[in-house]
Amino acid sequence: MTRIYAFTIAVVVALGISGQAQQRAAATPNISGMWNRLDTVGGDSYEGIDDTFPRAQLLPAAQAKLPPPQPRGADAPPPVRLANGAYLTPAAAAAGGPSPTAGHCNIGGGFGGGIDINSAGMAIIQSRDEVVVARDGNAGGRRIYLGRAMPDVSRITPSGGGYSVGRWENGALVVTTTGFAPGMTGFGRGWKERTTVLTETFKPSADGKRLTITYTWNDPAVYAKPHTYDMTFERWDDGYVFETYCDASVDHPENYTSVVLSTGTANAGKK
Repeated sequence: MTRIYAFTIAVVVALGISGQAQQRAAATPNISGMWNRLDTVGGDSYEGIDDTFPRAQLLPAAQAKLPPPQPRGADAPPPVRLANGAYLTPAAAAAGGPSPTAGHCNIGGGFGGGIDINSAGMAIIQSRDEVVVARDGNAGGRRIYLGRAMPDVSRITPSGGGYSVGRWENGALVVTTTGFAPGMTGFGRGWKERTTVLTETFKPSADGKRLTITYTWNDPAVYAKPHTYDMTFERWDDGYVFETYCDASVDHPENYTSVVLSTGTANAGKK
């Protein structure tokens, strides 16, 4: 009888563990794949979309750190074009021309180069232990560590992308990031310091075809209230991801770090 009782308990425990594992699996959507940023607000261009983001409500000390807004669109001064076809911003031209790395391969900032997806798209590679977000072109990427505790900020090397840990919660990936290098946020003229905390929620739609990322910047020493905005992406099932190619021996416009395109040449995906 004792053996039968013990066996029954073992079966019940095993079934309970199995059920919990199935529930966790069901709550973990597959967000791996290629995602293209959508214009869901009728902005008609990257600048138009950016103008729809709410402006951050900063405390006076943080507000004073922001550079003055730069003229854009029709109000922006025309770019300066070099003999090889590369474009420089007027500020870069006034400073003496191309940056020190001009004529070399401009391969983004690597992992940790930034947070906001301010280009057309991204690729997400999801595993049990981490999620890798590779941004469009040579814009770099980031790693989100799953199931890890956030280290003390003093142990994090400050960078544009900070240090990210994530967890699955209610069918979404919830990511916490801190340890930033001081600077502006990508949208809404916000500001980040080393101790600023960013919370992101990667929420796929029920059919898995769209992904909405909600960003919330929070720092009581920087913000009068948390700075929140979101972006929507569409899953791209057809197509290929090509390696970013660069031959540094070729004097080509795309090898310049100060390249800007003429106004209106880069439009985001339409709704």
